[in-house]
Amino acid sequence: MSINVTPIPRLIDLAAPAFTLGTANAAGSAVTAVASDATLLAFDAVAPAAVAAAAVVGTSTVSARRDHVHPGTTGAGTVVDEAITRFNGTGGSSLQGYSSLSPTISDAGVINLTSGALAFPATAINSANANTLDDYEEGSFTPGIADDDLDPSGEGQTYHGQVGRYTKVGNRVMYSANVRINSLGTLNTGQQVRITGLPFTSNNTSGNEAGGFCTGGGDVAYPAAVTPFGRILWNEAYIRVYLWDSTSGPTGLTIAELSTGGECYVTGSYMT
Repeated sequence: MSINVTPIPRLIDLAAPAFTLGTANAAGSAVTAVASDATLLAFDAVAPAAVAAAAVVGTSTVSARRDHVHPGTTGAGTVVDEAITRFNGTGGSSLQGYSSLSPTISDAGVINLTSGALAFPATAINSANANTLDDYEEGSFTPGIADDDLDPSGEGQTYHGQVGRYTKVGNRVMYSANVRINSLGTLNTGQQVRITGLPFTSNNTSGNEAGGFCTGGGDVAYPAAVTPFGRILWNEAYIRVYLWDSTSGPTGLTIAELSTGGECYVTGSYMT
């Protein structure tokens, strides 16, 4: 016995999928159907380009698509990933947006700087992590001689030379200064000598002092075999000059003991 099966008539036509991704559901109005083995377009056929300095929102041939992108930068930038720890300063584009760096991963810290440099911002971004270097700076300052008024020029002082240099690494300032005075003006001869002009104010913590030892000088009227030295107290930006001239302790070097033409060479360090 044979059984004849009449095919079910197809009342609608099959069409290629034409779905649109949107922000809300919609029924649509087409009278066509989609076969179960049809292909839905999700990506275009264009191969992805190499990483560039600027990001572009992805698109398909059907409609724009919302994409997760990381904007690049057209100029210099700051690398904040702690895993990027080695720079050789040469050209390269292995990190998006940083075409002037060619970083490689290392767990040994910064181990190679053949032709580049690490740049810090003009204003330090302080870190609470004791193992994080957050600032480096080199520069100059103008040292001066003052009494209690801390005015290096307003009392008629004139100078033969005023040279100061410093390097700041983290919270430590290392400095050197050479100051030679031609005229003491109207400085109070009974008051202590201060060397002014330090580039940063010292740490504002009681008892946090750092010595700026006088390593040389001339035309200074203090006894032979007496050692001069300096102290930077907390929250100050100048050096108080002392003489270790007594077994009971030091005394301040007075303006009267600093003759016209007096010269001091000072070097030391302190904490900001």
